[in-house]
Amino acid sequence: MRTPLLTILAALLTFAAAVELVVYPFESQDPIVGIAIADRVAGALGLDVIGPAAAPALVVPLVAPSGFVNPAVFLGNGGPFGRNGAWLVRGVVGSRAAVTGSVRAEDEALVVELVVDVEGVDRRVVLRGPRADPGALAHRAAVVLARWLDLEVTSAPPLDLRGVDAAHARAVGLIGSGLPVEALAALDDAAEAADLSARAAALRATLRGVLEGNRSDGSPWRAATLESAAVAAVVALNAGAPEATLAAFEELASFKVPVADPWLGAIAHNIGDDALAAAAFDRAAALPAYDFGLASRASYRFSVGDADGGDADLEVLAGAAERGELDAAASLAASLAANLVEGGEREAIFVDALGRAAPYLAYAFERRSFIAFDAEDALGAARALAVAVELEPESDLYWTNFGWALYLLGFLERSEEASRQAVDLDPAQYIARYNLALVEVVTDRLDDSLATYREARRFDDGVDPEVIADLVVAEERYPDAVGVPFALGTMLEAAGDRDAAADAFERYDRAVAALPEAAAADPARAREARDRATALRAPLPPIAIEGDVAFRLGRRGPAVDVPRPGDPLVVSFEVVTAGESLPRTLAVEITVEDGDGEAVASASQEVDVPMGAIGFVVDVARVALPIDLEPGRYALRASASGAGLDAEALRSFEVRGERDLVRLLIGRDVAMLALETNQPLYGARDVERSESALLETLVRELRATADAAADVLPVPEEGRFAGRSGGEIFRESTPSDVADFIAYLLEEGAQDTSFTFVDGYADWAVAGAPAP
Repeated sequence: MRTPLLTILAALLTFAAAVELVVYPFESQDPIVGIAIADRVAGALGLDVIGPAAAPALVVPLVAPSGFVNPAVFLGNGGPFGRNGAWLVRGVVGSRAAVTGSVRAEDEALVVELVVDVEGVDRRVVLRGPRADPGALAHRAAVVLARWLDLEVTSAPPLDLRGVDAAHARAVGLIGSGLPVEALAALDDAAEAADLSARAAALRATLRGVLEGNRSDGSPWRAATLESAAVAAVVALNAGAPEATLAAFEELASFKVPVADPWLGAIAHNIGDDALAAAAFDRAAALPAYDFGLASRASYRFSVGDADGGDADLEVLAGAAERGELDAAASLAASLAANLVEGGEREAIFVDALGRAAPYLAYAFERRSFIAFDAEDALGAARALAVAVELEPESDLYWTNFGWALYLLGFLERSEEASRQAVDLDPAQYIARYNLALVEVVTDRLDDSLATYREARRFDDGVDPEVIADLVVAEERYPDAVGVPFALGTMLEAAGDRDAAADAFERYDRAVAALPEAAAADPARAREARDRATALRAPLPPIAIEGDVAFRLGRRGPAVDVPRPGDPLVVSFEVVTAGESLPRTLAVEITVEDGDGEAVASASQEVDVPMGAIGFVVDVARVALPIDLEPGRYALRASASGAGLDAEALRSFEVRGERDLVRLLIGRDVAMLALETNQPLYGARDVERSESALLETLVRELRATADAAADVLPVPEEGRFAGRSGGEIFRESTPSDVADFIAYLLEEGAQDTSFTFVDGYADWAVAGAPAP
């Protein structure tokens, strides 16, 4: 059954009239200039335009099983300001067009480069104008856009970037940075010095209405224009109050802005109301000419376990993609949704559609190459990566994978060139070094190959099993490359597989012996292979733990002789051998036992030992003594084992005292920093300080930053600080409150981290100051 043509046209016309244009902030070395020009462009083109104050935050993230995925992170070079920004903004927001771009100064001129997407058609234009008159350049940009969109242009006075217009642009930037209170303050200050433009005054009224909730006459504030509703939604989103945010996006939806519904769905899902979320995503999926809405629902459905629903959505989207009807933003979102369920061929449909709709997006070709690799299609991977390295020639990842694809295809010289390019871009790119070493060894350059393998291992924590697997395949694929088994033996020995390494060295020796005399390999290398095989076949000498077993608080804390209950201890000892080398891998176990031999704490880990080491210091982090451990004598048993060898040591020690927050923080390597100096508020030297002294230090830090907190913290709606301003919270917090914060932090598992204390405390307070 076909829908009547007039119905379709009416739906499309209704949709097209909702949001004509979204203007993203323009990138600039001076952000004020870029924002001011972008905002002037938006203001010149009428009421159906969303300007730079709201545009960045309207790019809604997709719901994913582990949280949310922002599609903007896949834009690559230039981000939202480059060639891929406009189509993403247009497709996600659901507008007829979007413009991003950049502003740069060249001598006495300003140059504006516009990147525009109009109904899926990419357009670019570069405009130049006097540096002294940015307003004229903004007007010319607006005229170009108006011609493409059939809009009227409103003239405006010159831009004063030393006065009130700079304050307006600063306020727009502050909104984009999530600081609406500061944005309103900037406009209030500007209004005291001079008359605001009509656009700045409207923004000020919107901010005041959203932040204060009422108009000057006491009536409830409501958005009067599309842009006001968009700014209100963004401000509410940054404030973080769920009910107010939902209400603001419902208001935005009433202006027929498609992206409002995916945002409502994401917000509702984030607060656990999946009935509300499902309804919002259903509305988004049903909107005409808004395939991003359907893709966002697919991602949501997969994330909440509705695989059948997600599959049904992707089936519809795949049909549109194969007909060439899916825009770039929807193709990207659909590919991400398909990837949630190991997309394979179906993801390939969307990635291919994305490559056609956004031919300058390297991510499309990156994903196509991975799909091809998974399907063992080296040619397909190479074709995709040939485009990716053209689009992003500074990507060591793309050059690395391109080199691998070329190796699989047998183009060894080109593979070597690509791998060297990757290493030139990033000397720590060890996978490219492994690929390069493989090419070198199969082209009979064993010495070069072994040197390259050594360099790769400098940057690699262990030996990747794939490296060994590649050499095994190479030995079969290139039987005349006699050096391959020697390289394989070297890597197997490094991985600790002694028997397999000896086998490989013996194969090398036999292969060399079978060569004609004229082609014989280095005889010294053959002797080395025989000697290494013999050594690997011999029994390993015993290993032992030599010297003292030492304790310290955390990785960087002081040594400890008498621990306290709760102390997180790093245990150190040296494992040695009288033989040629220790096993390449040691399994280490630490057990703390009471007087009856019962374990009260334990830890275990595997450690990689450098090849050829005859002594190695092991650090085991962390053995956490129980907080309620009774004082008394305990024994710590340390053991190390590997390659069938074992060593053990025992240390007796005494536990005294009570749990101490200072020791817990230092033992967990948790550093809390001062706001002004960014320096730790305590350190290893403070281990012997009393807990109360630490708490008083932290309370003083709160008092010192109370004025700043008063300006930026939202008022908590629940918990011990409900209804108090940020300044009141910081001034009235007690040592007991700070102790609860630290206990909560530790209960949540904090370790190996540093953060600004007042920021962490503020987050905890605003979240309701949950008890540990």
